Amino acid sequence: MTAKQLTKGLPVVILASIVLAIGIFSMGNTIVQGQVVFGSTDQVPWNILIVAYVFLALAASGMCLVSTFGHALGFKRFEIISKRSLYLAISVLLPALLVLAMDLGRLDRVFYFITSPNLQAPMWWMGATYGIYVVVLLFEFFSVQTGNEKAVKVASYITLCGAVAATSILGGIFAVVIQRPLWFGGATSVYFVLSALITGIATLLIATVLTYKVAKDEVNFQLQEVLSYLGKAMAILLAVALGFHAWRLITLFYVGSENFTMILNGTYSVAFWGVVIALGLVIPIFMLMKNRTPGKLVLAGLLVLVGMFVDKYIMVIGGQLVQPYGEVAIYTSTFTEWAIIAGGIAAAVLIYMFGVKKFSLDAYGHEDTKVIRSANPSKIG
Repeated sequence: MTAKQLTKGLPVVILASIVLAIGIFSMGNTIVQGQVVFGSTDQVPWNILIVAYVFLALAASGMCLVSTFGHALGFKRFEIISKRSLYLAISVLLPALLVLAMDLGRLDRVFYFITSPNLQAPMWWMGATYGIYVVVLLFEFFSVQTGNEKAVKVASYITLCGAVAATSILGGIFAVVIQRPLWFGGATSVYFVLSALITGIATLLIATVLTYKVAKDEVNFQLQEVLSYLGKAMAILLAVALGFHAWRLITLFYVGSENFTMILNGTYSVAFWGVVIALGLVIPIFMLMKNRTPGKLVLAGLLVLVGMFVDKYIMVIGGQLVQPYGEVAIYTSTFTEWAIIAGGIAAAVLIYMFGVKKFSLDAYGHEDTKVIRSANPSKIG
């Protein structure tokens, strides 16, 4: 990518930098004042920062899984997207961990969390797994960058296992809480892995297509074909997610949980049926059935990300509102929480754009990749 092409992304860099600055200020305010700046209560201790962390961590794990398709699973056609997917996973995961750290209120609690482990707590195992996972991701990207194919092969197997383990353990934090019907059950961990793949593919599709659009460049036929395959795979996974939601509602109905009413025709009914199901699942499935053009992939990916975020919001926040005893709790997010989340996303964008500038995230380099045109070539734009 030429310097002239890179300057076209300058407005994005400026906007992301401003948002990041606001996020950093909010983080500083949190460190000084503590959790009083959050909307958390005794009844709802996990706020929207946890929602954002779950969402971003799942996206990172999903992109990591996609990056292993070529090296670990032997699907050679996906190697063209492996490096970009791997770097995107790192770009998203690092800010996600920072967002999680901010939920603790004070950063010294992170040190205490590390030095005083509770080996019976799924949350500690999640932290330990993600810590190792980040190191291996960085090592794998370094190996890809230096062309050490043997190290890449070994690291890709480790990251494949690490992505599944970290994601399922993250789901396990919710799955073991028997007092929360919306969380409890082994299917929650499985759904987290499914959500990771869906969210990761959607993020990768959006980032790849928009990168070429900003550069005013053409997608070579090989990459276009891979993106189409990923879009098709995402449509299939979305159909599976629809089935999961159906069975979750059936389970809540038989349990007699208030969460069923909350989702069916209560507080979160519009968000669930309108955003999660319609916008996030059904519409993208129909969009991706055929003619998966770059524009359709981006739009479908955006709808999926919105749906997945709202889905995790309903799960994390909605799952806490129904109390074992007493009335249904209330939660209202604060500006500080949203500013920290926006800052984390802005940081991910800036890290990714730095990688686009400093590293060649295509299989053979942007300048060295020959544009292979099909009978119906696709130019992003």
